[in-house]
Amino acid sequence: MDIQIREAKKTDFEGVHQIQRQVHELHTKERPDHYKMAEITLDKEYFNNLIEGENTKVFILEEDKPIAYTILTINHTEERPILIPKKVVYMNDFGVDMKFRRNGLGKIFFRKILEFAKNIEADSLELGVYEFNESAIKFYESMNLETKMRRMEINL
Repeated sequence: MDIQIREAKKTDFEGVHQIQRQVHELHTKERPDHYKMAEITLDKEYFNNLIEGENTKVFILEEDKPIAYTILTINHTEERPILIPKKVVYMNDFGVDMKFRRNGLGKIFFRKILEFAKNIEADSLELGVYEFNESAIKFYESMNLETKMRRMEINL
């Protein structure tokens, strides 16, 4: 298997969209109060803006085509008397094609993203994950992530 990890280009849209659609289908099934299916689940203009963004990065893991992708935002916390300034890489999306899950490629990819965050001297890498997504939670815990806070809701 000849895999590589690289920054995505605009021409990677379709491959990323196919993987993102798989993730979106899971969210639609588990959270129909928030998500609904659509023909296009990743807006091309949004994707292109991420590629061109100053504080955003899109990486893909590929063999002949994308196997996994991630969308990252690099944030600097606001300088305030009560806060310690930090540089945080926020993982907006992380998706692995269903055909390639549970074979170690996601871990390889995630480690490379951690390496990227360290190389740009980030203080942390953060992400959000839904409570229903037990397999993702187990994966992130296996990558040494810890729960930082809990976001709660009540439907009215």
